[in-house]
Amino acid sequence: MDLELTRLFVKVVQQSSFTRAATVLKLPKSTLSKAIRRLEDETGTKLLIRTTRSLTLTAAGRAFFESCVGPVQTLEDARKSLSGADSVMQGLVRITAPEDLGGYAVAPVVAELSRKNQGLNFDLHYTDTVVDLVRDGFDLAVRIGRVAPSNFKTHKLGEVRLIPVAAKSYLQRFPKIQKPKDLTAHCALSFSESRLRNQWSLRNERETITVRVNPRVASNQMTSLLKMAVAGGGVALVPSYLAAEDLRAGRLQRVLPDWSAPGLPVALISPLATSSSARLKITADLLTERLRALLKDG
Repeated sequence: MDLELTRLFVKVVQQSSFTRAATVLKLPKSTLSKAIRRLEDETGTKLLIRTTRSLTLTAAGRAFFESCVGPVQTLEDARKSLSGADSVMQGLVRITAPEDLGGYAVAPVVAELSRKNQGLNFDLHYTDTVVDLVRDGFDLAVRIGRVAPSNFKTHKLGEVRLIPVAAKSYLQRFPKIQKPKDLTAHCALSFSESRLRNQWSLRNERETITVRVNPRVASNQMTSLLKMAVAGGGVALVPSYLAAEDLRAGRLQRVLPDWSAPGLPVALISPLATSSSARLKITADLLTERLRALLKDG
């Protein structure tokens, strides 16, 4: 198999467009089209489904891309370092992360990296929706929850622990909360994008209890729930790392301090090995270090 055909295929997939790939590679679009057809003919496998508006990988094409993108990137970085035409510590790193964790933890890491490495640029996309890393062209993703099996590289970072909190001003106005069942009589501030909206699962060292709650306010953003809790709006079940500062300052209090929700796993995902590129390695290493520390302390 011609290695150059594989490289061109990888570039087309990364750009999600023959036109954009042709611009980046400074080649005629017809050359790329012929290269992909030749690769499909040589392998006897359909790799791309092309329409007038979109470019979609077949299952075989996705598996082939995930296997090839790392080695191709490694070869390109090695060539750049030998030629001296470009530094491997230059370029764009695209990262996607959940909104709350991204703004709270990923953003400071990116700020530090951009300050120390002037050749790096970053594109951050915060969403609680699981995006297609290959189709949308992301280098790294921070994911909360169970990660579906794939050929992607996965680094476990720890767990997000949810704890019930409320402001002292709220707790003074309502009946005392002594056990999880008492929450049913309180104003719940609930996360709207999951089963946490109407029921909270809490556990201590001995047991796990599921409590039916009455959400006075539901939001798809944990930061909003936290701010409403600080303002005395009710009891919120929020990530411990997010509430830590308000707890230390006395703006919030732990409700049922021996209880918390079962932890949600957090992982750093990459379509290719982070060691294949200096820009990815330095970004992934610092994200891993800081997020592990944050989740451990939280």
